[in-house]
Amino acid sequence: MGRIRHARMDGRCEPRRFIVGATLAILAALALGGAVPASATTLADGEPLTLPFPRLAMWWPDTETATPAELARYDWIALGTWDDPAVIPRIKALNPDEIVLNSTNACEIDYDPDQPASAGVNDELRPIPTEWLLTQVGATLTSSVTPGSTTLAVSAVSAFDDRGESVPLFVPGDIIVLGPELARVVSINAAAKTLAVKRGVAKAASAHASGTRIAATISFWPGSLMLDLTAACPRATVETSVGPESWAEYNARIGAALVAGTEFDGLLIDRSDGNESWLIGNSTARSIDPDRSNTLPGDYSEFDDAWNSGLHGYELRLRGLIPAKPILGNWAYPHLDVLNGTNFEGFPNADPTQYPWSSATTGTWPGKGSYFEWMSGARQPNLTTIETYEDDGGPDATGDGSYANPADEPGFKPNLRKMRYGLTTALLGDGFFSYEINTNGHGSLGLLWFDEYTGGGRGRGYLGLPTGPARRVAAAPTSIDLLAGHGDFDTAPQASSWDLEVEPGSSATTVRDFAEKHSGAASLRVSVVSASGTDWHVSETHSAAVRSGSEYTLSFWARADRTLAVSGWIQQANEPWNTWAEFGAVRLDTEWRQYVLVAPSGGTDPTARLQIGMGESPGKVWIDDIRLQSGSREVWRRKFSGGVSVVNATASTARAPLGGLYRLAKGSQSPKVNTGRLAYVVTIGPRDGRVLASVDATALADSSRSAARSWRTAASRAHATAHHFGRLAARRSGASRRRALRSRDEWLRAMRACETAETACYRAREKLLRAQSAAPAAVASAASASRTARGMCAGAAGRGPSKDGNAAVGAATGANRRISSVYESSR
Repeated sequence: MGRIRHARMDGRCEPRRFIVGATLAILAALALGGAVPASATTLADGEPLTLPFPRLAMWWPDTETATPAELARYDWIALGTWDDPAVIPRIKALNPDEIVLNSTNACEIDYDPDQPASAGVNDELRPIPTEWLLTQVGATLTSSVTPGSTTLAVSAVSAFDDRGESVPLFVPGDIIVLGPELARVVSINAAAKTLAVKRGVAKAASAHASGTRIAATISFWPGSLMLDLTAACPRATVETSVGPESWAEYNARIGAALVAGTEFDGLLIDRSDGNESWLIGNSTARSIDPDRSNTLPGDYSEFDDAWNSGLHGYELRLRGLIPAKPILGNWAYPHLDVLNGTNFEGFPNADPTQYPWSSATTGTWPGKGSYFEWMSGARQPNLTTIETYEDDGGPDATGDGSYANPADEPGFKPNLRKMRYGLTTALLGDGFFSYEINTNGHGSLGLLWFDEYTGGGRGRGYLGLPTGPARRVAAAPTSIDLLAGHGDFDTAPQASSWDLEVEPGSSATTVRDFAEKHSGAASLRVSVVSASGTDWHVSETHSAAVRSGSEYTLSFWARADRTLAVSGWIQQANEPWNTWAEFGAVRLDTEWRQYVLVAPSGGTDPTARLQIGMGESPGKVWIDDIRLQSGSREVWRRKFSGGVSVVNATASTARAPLGGLYRLAKGSQSPKVNTGRLAYVVTIGPRDGRVLASVDATALADSSRSAARSWRTAASRAHATAHHFGRLAARRSGASRRRALRSRDEWLRAMRACETAETACYRAREKLLRAQSAAPAAVASAASASRTARGMCAGAAGRGPSKDGNAAVGAATGANRRISSVYESSR
């Protein structure tokens, strides 16, 4: 999640390790009237950016190894609190418009459990009260302990959830909260209910009375601990001059201080995502104890709501402290009123099931917000970014966070197809693009640069500004409806083929509605009376056979009586209940709208079930005209003043019209793709893209017109030569006369061929000017005619001496050269 974990030569690698020191240094400089380098960037709050495209970004470049010129190539960069701000003026001198962000983290703090509590690496954690740490369900001490005690007697080592399954409260390796200190679990004696522990981890050991709460912390990233952003977080005093505050309040104050001067243009908030119950099973968390009651919650919907609300409060407080500077989130919960965009980290992923491209890019995505939603709704200036990784691997929270950088391997070649896929996805909107190695190191592992960034040498921003929004250029699937028309609900048998599944804790009813429908006789109305906050707890299901590797398009019309989310997926109908295809979610409102979602299937299952989940919140949903078809239409194009971008987000090769004449970049990184040729149509492989620059069609047409004039000259010279041999035949007889007549006829044929080539050149010129898709065929026809004419002129030249004949051959040769050049460019 945007963390940096790589070993630099000086050993500095933690993203927030020096936040406290850096913050105090900045505040001290300001208090003393010290000089702080001013930013040359002028960012007007509320005003859109006018930067040309492609817009490029970079997270955490290594400012010690990268040159200022390399750093200045981007439109925004994020530095860390470990970076020396003195590099900023050197960057700004080369690129005054570059936006430089500082970095913070919404809910994680770094530490080293193997270093003494007094070690500098634990400076950030030392002042943080342990009450602020997000913990799992825990227990209490059953006897008092001294600072030297290494065996702790506890009230329980496990608990049972509402399904009767045992949940461990502690496991070896856990970092546990024990009053104001931290300890590490070494081993567990379940029968005796005792823990063998190492005391004094990152905080000094102390004595504790019987009844003291003891609970495991939560770590998603190696060497970090989660903090509580919710309103349930206790208030404590870190600085007496400030008084009691929660983690959110403290963190906002520290984050604002990071950009208090004029050197930084804004702030990047890592780990600003919502609905943190996803941590269970995806981190060290086996449970989460939001209210520190040592009681397992029945579900985590209330915790998610509290987290999202607390996150919003933190961001609002931060916004109040830095009202005019951009604040960029990372996979941020869609608080569009506060944030200047989000970063789509690790997207698109090599695994197409990881993040549904349709939902994430062009659709609606409850809980995250799609790229289009962020681009249209976030505060301006909008810094929303697509950040694609060479390596999608993530951290192991129980490991040491070490990482083998593939760019260090001999002969390393980046995944250019994946880069193009991410870049052209970003170009669908007005956002930025970054291609980096991995979340473990971001740009510090190497600043990769590509032909598409400059159009093969045209320069940064060569695409200019967009001339309109992105548009689909692929037709809707024509494959059969796998639901056999049962998504129309016009007849009772159609409706009865669907099953309403309701899990305990939720309640819902369903009925055909003849009054409220999109088309036909009726729609299906699902009334969710009570909801658990989980989509699949109320779902309509229908049989749907799927095949592994195939893509499926789910389309439907729907409305609701209020704003609420509906999701779709294809699932195994029996244990182990594998999800084969995840379409993602959409946000319904009170108007009838069509929703189109696409997802690949991860398995073959003739008895699978399509499920449409509606259980997140109470309300009424009307749904109609549901179709499930194999195939995808996710091929998109966007035009710019200086070029065009096309992305093929399907699993199949696509042929996409460009709507004009453009030129591919000429580059050495991917010579089979970046050929430098002209194109009206491009063929793009699965999950790939193309970026082409505009060409001067008039200049190309002028070359064709010039060739036509040369052919006209060649035809005139050929006619004069034919006339010469005709007059020669009139004065001769016998074999000499027959040779002259053959030469005359040969030159007449060459003349007609030249006239045909002239006509073909003019026809090609007109189509070049109109930039029609048929123009390459016209140029090819002109090239073919020119080759014929050139051959005839050359052949006729051997039929005897003639000044005009030699001139005709010269004119034909020049014309052929010109039209051949146009032909080669258009291939």
